[in-house]
Amino acid sequence: MTRSLLYFVKLAVLVVVAFWLAERPGALTLTWQGYRIETSVGVLLLAVYLAVLIGASFYYIWRQLRRAPFMATDSIQMGRKRRGYKALTQGMVAVAAGDADEARRMAKKAEVLLDEPPLTMLLQAQAAQLGGDEAAAKRYFEAMLARDETRFMGLRGLLMQALRDGDQALALDYLEQARQIRPDAHWVINGLLELQLQRGDLEGAQDSVTRARKARALPPAAASRRRAVLLVAQAQAARAASDNQRALKHLREAAKLTEDLLPGTLLEAEILLAEGKDRAAAKLAERAWYKTPHPRLAELYLRALGEGKGVAGLKAIVRLTETAPEHRESLLARARAALDARLWGEARRYLAAAQEIGPGEAICRLMAKLEDSEHGDVTAARNWLDKATQAPAEPAWICGTCGTSAPEWSATCAACKSFDAIAWRRPPRVPAPGPTEPGPTKPGPPAAPAEMPGATIEALPARNRRIEHG
Repeated sequence: MTRSLLYFVKLAVLVVVAFWLAERPGALTLTWQGYRIETSVGVLLLAVYLAVLIGASFYYIWRQLRRAPFMATDSIQMGRKRRGYKALTQGMVAVAAGDADEARRMAKKAEVLLDEPPLTMLLQAQAAQLGGDEAAAKRYFEAMLARDETRFMGLRGLLMQALRDGDQALALDYLEQARQIRPDAHWVINGLLELQLQRGDLEGAQDSVTRARKARALPPAAASRRRAVLLVAQAQAARAASDNQRALKHLREAAKLTEDLLPGTLLEAEILLAEGKDRAAAKLAERAWYKTPHPRLAELYLRALGEGKGVAGLKAIVRLTETAPEHRESLLARARAALDARLWGEARRYLAAAQEIGPGEAICRLMAKLEDSEHGDVTAARNWLDKATQAPAEPAWICGTCGTSAPEWSATCAACKSFDAIAWRRPPRVPAPGPTEPGPTKPGPPAAPAEMPGATIEALPARNRRIEHG
């Protein structure tokens, strides 16, 4: 609306100016080459306007004729680019759909139509990988290393091939080259961190975690957790090298990052006991029990207080567990101490309370010990041992990724190389076999019991079991 109004205003101004010039008195005389021309000012201005308009028209036509060959060439090139990008898109779709033949065909077509090696070489490499031609894919990725704009992508492709081949040294070399190009790339930082963890490079992993946090490749909470786990692993290495002071330094730094890292607490208590700092070890166990009750904590606490088996030991355990008296592990710790003190009624009461919270192998074995110690009832003890073979297994150091059990905690699982996957948890339960279809069966020898990862129950005949007395 505003533009239309402005147009009419301009037109009105021109009309007014034209009428004003036409009404002006006077004439204009032009003498040239013996010719004499007389006219008014308005007619002269009109003639000049028409001359300019005709000149501009001829200039426009000449310019278009001159540009026609270039415009035709541009039109042809734009058509090639449109077809090339269409082939590139179809090739990417074929890769995503798993159609190796179509991906290769579209990659060749895009290479002919487009002069963009970064895109076409990447598609060709992916098509070769999809078709199982790893050698061709490697050639394409290596060719990408020769160009600055494709070097980063080529390194990533070669990295993935090295990881599939299990060549960690070569993969680490590719990651180091990629870090020199783009040090803040998330996949570079995380890839370096994973390889360093698998290779046991704790110092390098700490540096990678710091860079990952700065580059926001890891959330702050996850970065703090990883740093704490790495510090505990470094403390383990220092402890193995008899450098207790360095180990304690790492553990206290880890405690500032997270307060519920049980392996660090256990290791710190052991080092304090080794250093003769019994009181500090006892205080540490008391603080830790509220958040992470653990049978090893109870053992270390008794050592720190110098208490053995007896009523004094039971009193010490009651004092340790008073921050979480209803926890199953607290009840089991008290039951063990009561059995050692030969307080059968107290032991039975604690075991009954633990059984209500959750049955388990440890309760059955402690009940067997109680029946044998209190009444000398071997039959009842055998019954409890039989129940132990069917009861849920007690918590152990179990990898949450592969389910493998470990005798001690470690930062990386020895079986699957997962980082920070081992925790104090119950082993995964093996589901019972489903019902078989009815049909004639032939009698045969009984099948051997299946092994459960991390299981600590030995399926021995009752007559071969030995009841340990306290």
